[in-house]
Parts: sequence; C-alpha cells; structure tokens
Amino acid sequence: MRPLYQFSGQDSFLHRLDPRTKLIFVFCYLLISFLVPQPWVLFFLLIAAIWFLAGIPPTEYYPFLLLMLPIMVAITLVHIFLIEGAPYLWAAQVGPVHISASRPGLQVGLDLGFRLGTMGLAFTLFAMTTEPFQWGMSMYRWGLPYKVAFMFAFAIRLYPLIQEEFLVIQRALKARGSNALSSFNPFVFFPGVVTSAVPLGLGAIRRSQDIAMAMELRGLNLPDELGRPRVLFRDVRLRPIDIALMCACVGILVALLGARLFTNWLPR
Repeated sequence: MRPLYQFSGQDSFLHRLDPRTKLIFVFCYLLISFLVPQPWVLFFLLIAAIWFLAGIPPTEYYPFLLLMLPIMVAITLVHIFLIEGAPYLWAAQVGPVHISASRPGLQVGLDLGFRLGTMGLAFTLFAMTTEPFQWGMSMYRWGLPYKVAFMFAFAIRLYPLIQEEFLVIQRALKARGSNALSSFNPFVFFPGVVTSAVPLGLGAIRRSQDIAMAMELRGLNLPDELGRPRVLFRDVRLRPIDIALMCACVGILVALLGARLFTNWLPR
C-alpha cells in the first residue's frame, strides 16, 4: 500500500504512454461519465484498466476507495430521502412529517456517487502511472515555459512527500500513545489534523527551500541567463500509439455527445 496519488514505478502499457495522452484520456473519460446512463460501468472499467494495463491491483490504492465510499454512500442517502416520486422503497409518517425513500432518488444518488468516484479514480490512474518530471517535460514540449512546467512537476512530486510526512507524524503520535490522527472519531481526528498542520507546513517549507537551493546550484536559470537553448535529459515525444489513442478518446466523446444531443432533439 502506498499513499494516495503517488507514482508507481513499473513498466506497463499505461506507464509507457505519453503524459499528454493520459491527460486527454482523463479529460474525455470525465466528460463521458456524465453522458452515459450507467456510470458505475465506467468506474469498474477503470479499476480493471489500472489492474491489467498498469499492473497495479486495487490493494495498492484501497485507501482512496475507502475514502470515497462514505462520500458516495452519503450522496446516495441524501438523494434517496430528498427526491420524491413513486415507486417508494420505504415510507413512514412521523407525526406531521412524511419520510420516504424513493427509487428515483436511489438511482440519481448512485449515478452521482459513481460519477464522483470515477473522477477521483481517473486522476488516481494518471498520478500512479505518470512520473512527475516526465509530465513536466511533456508540458514543456507543448510550449509551456520551462519554469512553469517544472512548477507543475514539482507540485505533483511534493504532494506524495507531504503524505509521507503526515504518516510519519501519525506514527510518531501513535508511538507516544496518542490516536489523534488514527481515530475514526471526527471530534478527535480533526483537532489532531489542526495540531499536525504546523509541523507539516514547516516541513513542506523546509523541503521546498532545499529543493530550490539544489536546483539553483545545478544551474536551473543558467540557460536563460546565457541565452542558450536548454538541453533536456529526457526526450519526451508523442508516438503513433499516443496520437491514435488521443484521436480515439476525442472521437468517442464527440460521438456520445452527438448521440445525446440527437436523442434530446427527437420528438417525444
């Protein structure tokens, strides 16, 4: 098990794809999840894709699934009791208040819950199969200034480091007999998060300063100061399979969008 949104260094089909290809796929997949009537199919298809095309089983990112489960259940329950309409799953009269659970509310709640889960899982696929600095180099190839591209890559790289530091603080508190960051009681957990925010923030600032100093010592600004072209250690280029997959994703999205618009225009 690894922290959420951490790169998994493996050699698989998804790992070898260009980051731009995976970004287009994630964007199209998110839009497609709002166009299909059964978003739960896309949710489990994404789990299968991560497993078979990236070699990452669900046991590697099950904290994300556990994190999304109560949110999806809460969204479903809210819609069950707020949306009225027959047929009803359950109905009761409590004094002057009529309480009911409707089947249309269950359907709408499940659709929204699985769409939300699909969105998070799509970003998990991108994070676990894309090396941060390869993502930065691909953005530089797309015309983004080098410093801005490096900032994006560094932000993606810094997030797992902050998670690891949070786990270190959690284990340190647990070794001292405190369950502030491991308790399921929100009145205990959230005050613990507030308490750990100070060492977590100071650690992130210290790490950022160390990395900035290391980049300056390695001549990050030297090509700009000398007016020379920047030499890249890794040459990130789009392959034919990347272009084909991007065209396929955009084509499927356009086809589904056209079918949805055509269905809405049909007379009823």
